[in-house]
Amino acid sequence: MEYDAALEHLGRCGRFQKITAIAMSLVGIPAGFNMVAMTFLGAMTDHRCRLHDNSRGWANVTEGLNASIPWENVGGTWRLSQCNMYEDPIGAETGERNATIETCKYGWVYDRSQYSSSIVTEFDLVCNKAWLTELAQSIYMSGVCLGAVLFGALSDRYGRRPILLLCLSVQIPLMFAVAFATDYVTFVTLRFIIGATMNGFLYSGIVIGTEVVNTSMRTLFGMSVPFTMAISYILLGALAYCFRDWRTLQLAMSVPLILFLSYWWLAPESPRWLITNHKAEEAKAVIRKAAKQNGVEIPEKIYELIDNKAGEQGSDAHDCGPRTYTMLDLMRTPKLRSTTILISINWFVLSAVYYGLCVGTATLAGDHYVNFITSACVELVGVFLAWFTMERCGRKLPSVVFMLLGGCACAATAAVPENYRMISTVLAMVGRFGISVSFNVFYVYSAEVFPTVVRNMGLGVATMLARVGGIIAPFVYLLADTWRPLPLLTFGIMSIFAGLTMLTMPETLGKPLPNTIASVENVSQLPPPILVPDGVVLPGDSDKPLVVFQKLTVM
Repeated sequence: MEYDAALEHLGRCGRFQKITAIAMSLVGIPAGFNMVAMTFLGAMTDHRCRLHDNSRGWANVTEGLNASIPWENVGGTWRLSQCNMYEDPIGAETGERNATIETCKYGWVYDRSQYSSSIVTEFDLVCNKAWLTELAQSIYMSGVCLGAVLFGALSDRYGRRPILLLCLSVQIPLMFAVAFATDYVTFVTLRFIIGATMNGFLYSGIVIGTEVVNTSMRTLFGMSVPFTMAISYILLGALAYCFRDWRTLQLAMSVPLILFLSYWWLAPESPRWLITNHKAEEAKAVIRKAAKQNGVEIPEKIYELIDNKAGEQGSDAHDCGPRTYTMLDLMRTPKLRSTTILISINWFVLSAVYYGLCVGTATLAGDHYVNFITSACVELVGVFLAWFTMERCGRKLPSVVFMLLGGCACAATAAVPENYRMISTVLAMVGRFGISVSFNVFYVYSAEVFPTVVRNMGLGVATMLARVGGIIAPFVYLLADTWRPLPLLTFGIMSIFAGLTMLTMPETLGKPLPNTIASVENVSQLPPPILVPDGVVLPGDSDKPLVVFQKLTVM
């Protein structure tokens, strides 16, 4: 808790904390761009077979299409086939019923009234290749999964700042490169790597911000990340409206990332990570820089505490000098193992249900761009509601209540008669809102329950399972072939189960961040810091007695 002691002198919200918190909250913008970019990059449009020879002498285009392309019934509506044509349009014109139908052999003609181009229209990802569009998003999410584990472990081992800058350095040129991809394989390969580096960039930034700010400011910072992600959705919708060509849109999303090169100067290393990993001199350098920015002085007693911490070997098996932590450490001790499992389960369910409901409500009537931006504005309401409830009710209660609300709303659709489908739509939207609020709470809660030595690794494992949930979510809707309400009922049961498991988790509101695995195992014995007139009492990081020292005033 030596950094908490330094914060008492740095101030609750000094210039150093403000700059770091704002900079780290902005990592949500490129993350938001990339997470939902396929909405526009891979937009599906109406299409039909291209006719090799349109000069058949028909009086008008409609007559020619009717003679060349068969009609089909889709969902009770008759339309021209999108994937088939008559082998002999002349025979079809004369009304012969034995006209042979075959697949499009001259390519496709696309409706470009809303999108001038997308990867669908450029790479012909329609008909028997339509699944490749969904595969492209799944490959991207697979990259996110890989990045969660890989960069989470590297961040805990080598520091938050190096990994953040590494991911940023790789991500920027690849974002521009995607706009010049000439084939599908190149496109999905670049997006896979971007997904991995995006996740490393996002969660390294979240962890730096969480570990730098004061305990009382963690909720505000935690909510700033989903806030900037919602803002990025609005910006993406506006950019997509202005740039209807997918390559131009990709370039427009890439240009703002150049501003993030300033992180070479703005992003500090986490003092908590430095102290926990016995890097006393580097930690003191960061704190001195922070004190200079805030216009304060740090008493030498604080630096002595940091030196003493760095020199300690301790007797605790989990806190005896510098060591390398692995994912196995997340499962070695009872409380941390329970935390890892429950947080991972909830991330999986939240992601699966959230993205599943997004897929299920994607067919709303109206302009696509307006619907997209409106949905992003609704997300902002969820952010503010999550912030309001967390500040007053903690983390656990809002997570449980809104997850149960979302689950019950989804499950209730099973009881709605077929003739009242509008009620099912309203219940699905309530479910999405409840899940989105819980999602926002989890950005803060997940970063607070893991100890500093494995925080990024724990977040990496949990969010990896979240992306797995996002990958399988669209396939849940295949259950509708068995029974129409079954997909939403499935999402509802998953949400209710996950919400109930949260009841066993600890509350973290107002409590200091755990630094070591031992502090997690003793969490029930560790009270929050207590300010007294002549000193500050801080909980220890292991079974050792509490550390008590005088709060010094520099003349």
